[in-house]
Amino acid sequence: RALQASERRMMTSIEEVNLRVSYQAQVRWRKSENFYTQLLDAQTDRRDIRLEIDVVRGQRTAYEIELQEVHQAYLSSEAQNRELLARLKMLETHMSRMEWQRQSAKDLAVTQMMRIHTLEARARADAMEDADSNC
Repeated sequence: RALQASERRMMTSIEEVNLRVSYQAQVRWRKSENFYTQLLDAQTDRRDIRLEIDVVRGQRTAYEIELQEVHQAYLSSEAQNRELLARLKMLETHMSRMEWQRQSAKDLAVTQMMRIHTLEARARADAMEDADSNC
């Protein structure tokens, strides 16, 4: 009987050890499974982040190209503005010359009108003198 009791205790101890080993194996298996799931998630996240980085780089390139185009348009606009300002200056100078010529022509016309009036007055005076002398 003592042998049977000892065998039972040994069997019970072996069963307990087997249960503990099985439990530890299940725990390790679950942890391992969780680890691999996290690893796969991390790899997926890494791939997604790389794709997003590629998209952002593409957008950056597009923005840089657009910035260059806007800068070129700005430079072109500045050049056109300088050309227009030069043309405006030229037109203002031309307008000043025309105003000066108009004023000169007006002064000349006044001078000529004064001469005409003087000549007409002399002609009348001469006509009166001639009329007086004929009488």
